Amino acid sequence: MSKREYFDRYAHKWDQLYDLETKDRLEKLIHSFKLKKGSQVLDLGCGTGILFPYILKAISKKGRLFGVDFSKKMLLEAKRKNQNKNIILICAPAENLPFLPESFDYIIAFASFPHFESKTKAIGEISRVLKKGGKLFIAHFLGRKELKEHHHLSRDEAVTNDTLPTEKALKRMLKNKGFKKIVILDEPSLYIACGEK
Repeated sequence: MSKREYFDRYAHKWDQLYDLETKDRLEKLIHSFKLKKGSQVLDLGCGTGILFPYILKAISKKGRLFGVDFSKKMLLEAKRKNQNKNIILICAPAENLPFLPESFDYIIAFASFPHFESKTKAIGEISRVLKKGGKLFIAHFLGRKELKEHHHLSRDEAVTNDTLPTEKALKRMLKNKGFKKIVILDEPSLYIACGEK
């Protein structure tokens, strides 16, 4: 089974992974990113749009949110749940984003970065479409070691080897693509990497 097929298969029940406590954590996570009102935001690997309500609240009606995912079924779920005019959904891989250079103020990859086929290419594309001074947030509600174990235990070949890079490797990738002010937090139940273009 391919990675796309894996996510298509679970799209209809993906949101069941998120209980009320997790949704509260999501709201706090997005709040910690300090998104500005009126911003253009890309939710990269958006899945079923679990972050959409919190991002929209932060950027207000003046902002615009783009959700990108390579799974059509995930996007169909996102569309079914979110009818907001300020949300634009696009099916595309992270390594080939259909946007003009410097289109976004913020790019968020929540629970998606480990699944990108080529993380180096994805960071290159993120850098290309991010405005100068824009910020990238890579986040997960598992630390790097926890995530590796979680995917290994799943025993599903589509995601078994999907991991977060080491801190050293990710910093090198980000620096090579023009990012600065790189901060990586890796602790139990929380991973956040932030960089500014």
